[in-house]
Amino acid sequence: MSDYDWSIYDREWYEWPPKRQGEFLTDTLELYGDPVALAWFPQSTLPPKLERYIYKGELKMVHCQFMQRARFRGETYILERDLSRPAPPVCNGDAYVGLCELDERLEPGLTHSRTDPASGQSARLGIFGSPVASRRSLIHAYHIVPNDTRYFAIAPLNDCPFDPDVVTITCTPRQATMASRALQYYTGKATIGETGPGTCSSSWVASYLTGEPRYTLGCHGVFGTMGIDPTEVCLSIPGEQMTTLCQVLELWKERGKPLYQEAPPNEERGYIKAPYEGPYRAHARVQFERGVRSPEKDDNENRYVPWSDRKSKTHSKS
Repeated sequence: MSDYDWSIYDREWYEWPPKRQGEFLTDTLELYGDPVALAWFPQSTLPPKLERYIYKGELKMVHCQFMQRARFRGETYILERDLSRPAPPVCNGDAYVGLCELDERLEPGLTHSRTDPASGQSARLGIFGSPVASRRSLIHAYHIVPNDTRYFAIAPLNDCPFDPDVVTITCTPRQATMASRALQYYTGKATIGETGPGTCSSSWVASYLTGEPRYTLGCHGVFGTMGIDPTEVCLSIPGEQMTTLCQVLELWKERGKPLYQEAPPNEERGYIKAPYEGPYRAHARVQFERGVRSPEKDDNENRYVPWSDRKSKTHSKS
């Protein structure tokens, strides 16, 4: 119908449209790369204004790789079913987001536990040690969108032409902690994390289906196929909670609550370098704020030997 008013379904973001959300979060959380907006469109629900973003190019990738291009290149993609999926399939990720059917060997627990003798591949160990372990994980841990998704939309949040169902932030655990703390600031609800299923299933699909923020430590695919840094995690947030996240972070900023104030980590901390008998005052930052001086350095103290040096000496002796 030419007079069908698609705009009646547009979300009203008031003071926090996606563009402002993306720019604010990238700056405030000090992100490396843009937050990525995601949306699912079943048959006959894609507004005509978005049809120009339907990807028809020559890239053959799984959806998480398109997400990385949105994160770093600022590109928008609307994937139609599995038309941009490489053959043979790299993983089941596109099936988890609902773009195609699941591998027929997945539900019996075979995909992740046994290679197919008929495929000509040699036997090798999988994610699970047995088909039953894989089946249990699928039943109790995996989140899978039914195969009724016609289009899956991906865009950088700061240049997003659609209303996000979910926003995925790829970041350090510290950045994810502060985003999660902001989300629970007024609700008290902790952010849930699962590690075991694929990251797509545990993070953005889980957030889409549950309406809750979800993070995961990762999976083979997120490091191997998607290619995020091993020091990063994926935190996915329902679109309707994004304004709350931004509002709380803005409140903290206005009222002087710092996000990152810790001293350097691990062996750089004074209590690690302090000799066995001291001296050292715990809570050095609080002591400093109270005007208490740090202990004077004694040049005769035994020098701290870094863990890496001690480890190499141990190996050389063996």
